[in-house]
Amino acid sequence: MSIWLQVVFFLIAAVYTEISTWRSRKSSPGAQIDMVIDRKDRVINLCEIKFSVKPFTVSKSYAENLRNKVMAFRMETGTKKTIFLTIIAANGLAANEYSLQLVQDSLDMNALFE
Repeated sequence: MSIWLQVVFFLIAAVYTEISTWRSRKSSPGAQIDMVIDRKDRVINLCEIKFSVKPFTVSKSYAENLRNKVMAFRMETGTKKTIFLTIIAANGLAANEYSLQLVQDSLDMNALFE
């Protein structure tokens, strides 16, 4: 089983889901989501997957990029579901004003070994 599939199972253990990726066909610059977890409980996790040696830090410019991705996804798909932004980062997510405002959940590689 791939490592990302294990992460998905961790996130959605008891809820029916459909998993995909997504790329904008309309927004400029183009938006792309690494993994979309569309859950039966009317929640969609938009997952950004990052690798860095240190905990991943959401900068001001990257926060704006994330907001644009979420907005493009919502507008283009027409979803009415709740959207949770999830960061999957090998060494975790550094807490700062941007990550605290935008990110509902984060996972690191330790989640795979629990």
